[in-house]
Amino acid sequence: MFRLFKKHREKVKKYLLVFFLSIVSLGMVLVFTPLGGGDVSQTSADVLATVGGTRITMQDLRQSIDAQVRNSSLGNDPRIIPAIAGTMLDDMVLRQAMTLQAKKMGLEVSSQELRAALEKIPWLYPKGKFIGMAAYQNFVSQEMGTTTQEFEDQLRQSLLLQKIQAIVSDGVEVTPAEVQAAYNQHYMKAKIQYVVFDPSKFLKTVPITDKDLQDYFSKNASRYQQKEQRQVQYVLITPDEVRSKVTVTDAELQRYYTDHLADYRVPDRVKVAHILFKTTGKTPAQVKEIEKTAADVLAKIKAGASFADMAKKYSEDTSAQNGGDIGWITHGQTVKEFEDVAFNMQPGQVSGLVHTVYGIHIIKVLDKQTAHLESFNDVKAAIAATLTQRKLAAAEADYADKLDAKFKADPKQFASIAKQAGLDVKQTPLFGYSQTVPDFGSNDAFQNLAFELRLGEVGQPITVPKGTTIIQVTQIVSAHVPKLDAIRAMVEEDYRAAQSKVIAHQKATAFAEAAQKGDFAKLAKADGYDLQTSNDFTQQDTVPNLGPGQSVPEAFSLNSGQTSGVLSVEGNDVVIHVLLHTPPDESNFAAQKGQIQEELLTQKRSLAYEIFRQNLKKKLMASGQIKMNPAAMKTFLASYETQ
Repeated sequence: MFRLFKKHREKVKKYLLVFFLSIVSLGMVLVFTPLGGGDVSQTSADVLATVGGTRITMQDLRQSIDAQVRNSSLGNDPRIIPAIAGTMLDDMVLRQAMTLQAKKMGLEVSSQELRAALEKIPWLYPKGKFIGMAAYQNFVSQEMGTTTQEFEDQLRQSLLLQKIQAIVSDGVEVTPAEVQAAYNQHYMKAKIQYVVFDPSKFLKTVPITDKDLQDYFSKNASRYQQKEQRQVQYVLITPDEVRSKVTVTDAELQRYYTDHLADYRVPDRVKVAHILFKTTGKTPAQVKEIEKTAADVLAKIKAGASFADMAKKYSEDTSAQNGGDIGWITHGQTVKEFEDVAFNMQPGQVSGLVHTVYGIHIIKVLDKQTAHLESFNDVKAAIAATLTQRKLAAAEADYADKLDAKFKADPKQFASIAKQAGLDVKQTPLFGYSQTVPDFGSNDAFQNLAFELRLGEVGQPITVPKGTTIIQVTQIVSAHVPKLDAIRAMVEEDYRAAQSKVIAHQKATAFAEAAQKGDFAKLAKADGYDLQTSNDFTQQDTVPNLGPGQSVPEAFSLNSGQTSGVLSVEGNDVVIHVLLHTPPDESNFAAQKGQIQEELLTQKRSLAYEIFRQNLKKKLMASGQIKMNPAAMKTFLASYETQ
């Protein structure tokens, strides 16, 4: 597989066998023994962990997470970070531990091996030809947020880990008996009778007394706690309030134009639409198929098909929903291959197939302009709108500041001062933090200010969608648990739901005990339960009201004629009775054998590698070579929770 392993194969295998057995044995001990390893809380506050002296910092973890979610729809959602940070850090620690172990074993990745791996990357070597260093640097920077050196270091580490993984799993085998057992398990069919004890069917039978409800409410009081609420009165100053005071003269328009001539110089530019067929990460065979599809689409466009319609149907770019329109581009904004074609076409023309690092493009030029200076008359209306908006904002702010000074001088006269100014005083309903409020929506500035002010205090003017507002807190209701009578209906509904589950479980238990000794079907009918009978099903088939067959493993493990105890399936209590098992068709075994064997081998090798990784981590923690810093991790997560 690689020179070092070939040269010292038996020596490495012997070393690995001794090491692997030692960490597996240690892992068995550590399951019952608290892990040592200490922590790094006394070192730098931004160090999350150290592995063999190598530090993993908050910045390292942040970069790793950013790379993971870069092209994800959740990439801008800070709530995703706490959910994945722990797993990401653990993976970083494990990778570093494995790298450390690989070096101890004398494993390395040569420059030739790294180059060979790079040459197998389709987007880097499309059709076997290097895209060029500039395009290479641009791609990893934009798509991966890293440098080429960092990218190659990561690839080198991955290759190193692949080597040690190959050694770990080298001796893993799958026996014929395991293949046969997997085939039987996968294709065996079961037929069952079953009763589902759905709690909702027992809601009406739940007895309720005042004492029961009060006890339930007392035990679950925290569930009904209402957060602090506020009420404010406010005035809203809209642009219309000051519009009469704002004028913009022709001299001001001309002066603004003269002072901002650079803003009105238009460079050479083309307005384009494109259809993108992504080839990043694809194999040469896949790229060939993609190119064939692109050629077919181009032929349809040449034959008269709507370019916009084809873009909506085939393009893999975000511009697809706009018919491929990406607007105006200037020199240097796109990769060279795209730019060269676009700037050498005329409006209305459609290109051939254009290959870039991102994929295959079909480009259409919608408009084209040579460099020029826009005239004053062409931009006069836009300048007038800009200056008017600025003056309105300034007049609005000045008016609000003067009114604010009067409010703060005599807060108790808020309403009368507003009336003298010709403004209406409005009042919000009681609202909680982050709750949507009429006129304000979910405006953060309003929410924060409303919950910072004291009762009767007037806040500074703040900008809201409709203009500028000044608020005064008129009521504060502290966080509290309301009286039972105030929320009795809600508590009663929750109590019924909870008790219906208890009743359902009691009935399921009684039925299971009786059915294990008697006739399943007769007992179900006698008790008035809904007796259901399945068709023959495998673990992959769906059973009505039970979901996939694999969610009821007892259907395959119990013998024909046996009845289960109470099972929890799809959130309900269920009792099943196995009617019969149908063995798999052995005539298909030969055709499935190879695939099953490969899947089992992959699973067993992955499991062996994961056991190796986890036990190596435990060993290094026990010896102090891995140290964790929980305090730093807590600080890291807190920085996202406050966003």
